[in-house]
Amino acid sequence: MSTTRCLVASIAASLILASALVPVAGAQTTVFDNMKCYKIRDTLTGKQYTADLAPKLTHDFQLEPGDRIIGGTLQKGCRIRMPAKFFCIEVEPQNTHDANPPYNPAQWTVAGPEPGERLCYKLSCPAVPIKELPIIDSFGSRTIRLLGRTAWFCTSVTRQPPPNAECSLAGNGQCGGTCPTGQTCLATSPADCGCVPTGQACASSTTCGAGFCGGVWETCVSLAIGGCGCSHP
Repeated sequence: MSTTRCLVASIAASLILASALVPVAGAQTTVFDNMKCYKIRDTLTGKQYTADLAPKLTHDFQLEPGDRIIGGTLQKGCRIRMPAKFFCIEVEPQNTHDANPPYNPAQWTVAGPEPGERLCYKLSCPAVPIKELPIIDSFGSRTIRLLGRTAWFCTSVTRQPPPNAECSLAGNGQCGGTCPTGQTCLATSPADCGCVPTGQACASSTTCGAGFCGGVWETCVSLAIGGCGCSHP
């Protein structure tokens, strides 16, 4: 095989993001199913979030809950700490082989899903039982041991639109961008944004149910103090 793909380990020893090697022979489309991670400096600091973390593979893992109040006492659960520590991008490793003679190529594996870009935060959850997990990646087939403690929480990332971009939907569900004079970029459906006359914005609307809001999850409602305003669940 002239080209091989391999797993890319993160640049920090404490963070290893493993993914499958992409098969090349006869492939028509490149699959970027590996990740490369950069250490970053994040401006979002001083916060913690708690969350219930539900796994996709429920036969191997169980839901790990966030904070709970039990008997009037706070029981700490999974907590995600700001700031983010790593930014990970999709990559296609090529020509991967041993660094020393005889320079054997990495193991061929079936392609996995493309993960998208990620930000990774420190994660702490209550300890769970140690378990072993048989795995395969481009560096070999073996059994790994999960040591019962979580370390990182990695979120999907959407890039912010560039300055002066046309009206569009951003990853946080907010509409933004430029519109012709007399129009404003607002949510036109639960999944899209568009340029609408400024007078049809919720705060300016005379019929609240017909007003447009800036977020796709928001609805224009009547306010107790009078007028219209955007509300979200």
